[in-house]
Amino acid sequence: MKIHLTLFIIIFLAIAGCSKKPAEKDPDTGPSLGNDSLVSRLKLKITDKQNLIIKVLVFKDSRGYNVIAGAKDKKYWIGYFDASGNQLKVQTYTQDPTEIPTASGGKVSVGYNFYTRLKEVNKAIYIVRQMRESQINNPSDPFIEDFTKIDMNTNAITNSYTSVIPGKDEPYTSEILPWTTNLTQITKSKINTSGNIVSSVNSIYNEQGTLVGSFPSPRDLKYAEKALSASEYILVTSDFRFTCKKLADNSIKYDVDLLEKIGAIRSGVINEVKINSNSIEIDYSVINQNGVTINARPEINLTTGEEL
Repeated sequence: MKIHLTLFIIIFLAIAGCSKKPAEKDPDTGPSLGNDSLVSRLKLKITDKQNLIIKVLVFKDSRGYNVIAGAKDKKYWIGYFDASGNQLKVQTYTQDPTEIPTASGGKVSVGYNFYTRLKEVNKAIYIVRQMRESQINNPSDPFIEDFTKIDMNTNAITNSYTSVIPGKDEPYTSEILPWTTNLTQITKSKINTSGNIVSSVNSIYNEQGTLVGSFPSPRDLKYAEKALSASEYILVTSDFRFTCKKLADNSIKYDVDLLEKIGAIRSGVINEVKINSNSIEIDYSVINQNGVTINARPEINLTTGEEL
């Protein structure tokens, strides 16, 4: 009797369990966004989820804000979210190029994206993408550069495209650096058919994104240009010359030949360039024509160009 009663209870519980409705999905979670674990971890509050696929965290800025990349309606999508996951700005790149022009005049389809620059400089986030035909990042192949800037003050997202064909005139973004506390240097370079840089132009922008000056980089530059102020910069080249120039018109303020007292040399190297408040120190080592090693660290007045 006890056995029959036990079986009855088991069967009853089984039937009762089967009659329950299947567990309903939490309506707040919504449909899958592709990388749901990332969405959950960063607590992303996305306004428009329709046909959106979240793919990757691209960049976290100094405030802990996140730049997220994905695809919306099969188009490249970027979202900027604060540290609590609140949506600040999103953009869908509806005009993303689908073909790349080639040196021969033909076109090839864009297949792969490479992030080549991800930087925060002077309250702005810069994201540089190269869209290429192949999964192999061959520098001699043509590509399309997408240059994106996120203004951390206004959350505005802007972008532009450049078709870069090695051996042609189209420049690409080779570097983004702080020029001074409030100015940003963006270097655009041209490449030859082997993918090597042949020339560069440095453009200086203020916090509002306004161009305040530009100048070319000599090919023999030993060190990157150093800003003395918002209107002047210095060069120290591999021929051991120290030059101070004005930014706006690129005119020369003064030019110092570091080897004037030494004469001809066999070889040499610039070890360090140190900028002080009123002077610059240039540490270098050379072997003169007689085979004698000379180590020098002249200090030059930034106002007059005279050695101290």
